[in-house]
Amino acid sequence: MFQALESGMVMGCIYALLALAINIIYSTTGIINFAHGEIVMLGAMFGLTFIVTAGIPFLPGLILACLAVAIIAILLYYGTVRPFGDKLGNSLGWLMATLGAGIVFTNVAMLVWGTQPKAFPPIGGSELVNILGIKILPHDIWVLVITFLIALFFNVVLGKTILGSAIKATSFSHNVTRLMGISSQKIILACFAMSGIIAAIAGILISPITFVGPQMTATIGLKGFGAAIIGGVGNSKGAFAGGLLLGILEALAMTQVTPGYKDAIAFLIIIVAISIKPEGIFGVAYEKKV
Repeated sequence: MFQALESGMVMGCIYALLALAINIIYSTTGIINFAHGEIVMLGAMFGLTFIVTAGIPFLPGLILACLAVAIIAILLYYGTVRPFGDKLGNSLGWLMATLGAGIVFTNVAMLVWGTQPKAFPPIGGSELVNILGIKILPHDIWVLVITFLIALFFNVVLGKTILGSAIKATSFSHNVTRLMGISSQKIILACFAMSGIIAAIAGILISPITFVGPQMTATIGLKGFGAAIIGGVGNSKGAFAGGLLLGILEALAMTQVTPGYKDAIAFLIIIVAISIKPEGIFGVAYEKKV
């Protein structure tokens, strides 16, 4: 049971990071980035290139991968969201544009890195560590620690900084933001870049668990969407709550059924959670007051 909880918390952290990256963009633009799973995959691919292939130490390689994916995320904004201006709510063009971008990313990844999944070494080695009778990989500990630090960082940024206030203002109204002397364009670009950075980190953290390949996030990306909906789309705290809840429930369910039903169980959990509380655990992203 405790081993299942540990495994569920690790996967829940991955889902939480995916959900957070989705929510950052949604909170300022009101759209869902349907190329999000592929952005995570590109983070893993760049991590593989810099850390494994080029032999760059992990931290510098992680930073380079994050920068590369942040640039791609910004280009994604200019190519699929910016053309629709402030009329995103009156058009579904961005939906098709982000979906199309995801397909392009997958095919480009196949051309550049090939179609075969590749191994990615776990952080801290593969020797198990015994903590209170639970055998844990050092990589799992790093996943928990990094996710906690990111959660703490965003709690501080959104609650106690000028950037956090600007993000809240932008989520409320782009016109109000401009009247306050804040460039909503720059805030949205910053949010896309942050979303890309978090997606890259999530991609590298999931790589030792799933291997690295163009199709690695086919279902994990959808579970990230599910976690965002469970927690409340647009809410950073909800992203972590929804991700952890989904990961733990999925792992506990796996103790009763065969692993082949893992994805079906996860999506059943998402459907039930949405049916019970459609607005999510934390409801809307922000109060309508800045």
